[in-house]
Amino acid sequence: MSELEPLEYETGAPIRDYDIISITATGHGYEVMLDINLDSGYSLTGTKMEITLEDLEGYETKDIEEGIKYALGFFGNETH
Repeated sequence: MSELEPLEYETGAPIRDYDIISITATGHGYEVMLDINLDSGYSLTGTKMEITLEDLEGYETKDIEEGIKYALGFFGNETH
């Protein structure tokens, strides 16, 4: 199978909601497994996200669940 070249798009489908499957601490932050539902009706199952301690510092939080929320673009009062 050939390597796929990354495509660049101006925007994508917004995330409707997500479920955290697992959070594992690593030496540099956290590895998170998520199921993500998109506004387009599609879902991403077993999606891996890495959030570093530096990322959390940038989000001004030490709470990994808050960091996940911010990393996915949820900046309001939504709860997930």
